[in-house]
Amino acid sequence: MGARQLPMAWAAGVVAAAALVVIGLQGLPPAAPRAADPAPSPTPADARPLAATSLAGTTPDGAATAAADQSLVLDPALIRLFDYWLTTVGERPTDSIRAQVEHDLDARLGPLAARQAKDLFSRYVQFKAALKDQRPTRPTGRSVDMLREGLRTMLALRATYFTDEQSQALFGPQDAEASAALARMAIEQDPALSDAQRRDRLAALDARLPASVRAEREAPLAVVHLEEAAQKIRAQGGGEDDVYRMRAAATSPEAANRLADLDRDEAAWKARIAAYQSQRSAALAVQGSDADRQAAVGELRSRLFTPEEQRRLPAYGG
Repeated sequence: MGARQLPMAWAAGVVAAAALVVIGLQGLPPAAPRAADPAPSPTPADARPLAATSLAGTTPDGAATAAADQSLVLDPALIRLFDYWLTTVGERPTDSIRAQVEHDLDARLGPLAARQAKDLFSRYVQFKAALKDQRPTRPTGRSVDMLREGLRTMLALRATYFTDEQSQALFGPQDAEASAALARMAIEQDPALSDAQRRDRLAALDARLPASVRAEREAPLAVVHLEEAAQKIRAQGGGEDDVYRMRAAATSPEAANRLADLDRDEAAWKARIAAYQSQRSAALAVQGSDADRQAAVGELRSRLFTPEEQRRLPAYGG
């Protein structure tokens, strides 16, 4: 890194933008080495395929729906459903995954929409396999230039499997987010910009985002800003009533009550940890064998904490 130290938010923005683009460039994961499968037992044609072990206890993401005319609705939820099943590539043969997907689609859709969905799934798998095998020329320069070239190559490849209309319906939001991430990354990596210019350009870029996207991005930061404001109030001599009023004004009385409960829980936990550390130090200072001292500490942990809470104790010195 150069002499000028870049702010943490700058680095975090680069990582987040890169992650958004890379996700869109991923093909199918490599198949894991597999032992020979035992010969399958004969099963009825309509028997439900066995789900992969890794999906046990999970709920399929995404959705597959039909329009009023019984044709398939093309939207990103369908791709999320396909990706949910494709997470088991390497754990199960592709034919087994395909059978599982087709069984699921038959259960969700009528004959016309199911047939259309199966065709899309087949093309999606072919596209992801081709994407994995693709080895584009790596351009030199900034990482944003490399990611932009990778995205361009991916879009060109995808166009050989899906029409423009299908791509817009299935991947439009993902493509828009990737483009916005690259634009943000280009601003963040521009060495000619001062910190103030970079902030202004990023703010202008964010202002063009849909309100729903801005709200989703800002939600995690809102909690951080509330906590920073609460710490500032306390540092200036304010009390918990002052903190509550600030939080209630920024969110709602209900949210402020929940945050106050969390504060009390946190304070109580810290008090218990302080008491434990004091008593632990006293127990370890007692004359006797090491085994006796460790037994006393173990008894102390069992008396003061539940088994679940005891798993957190190593972070406080055991």
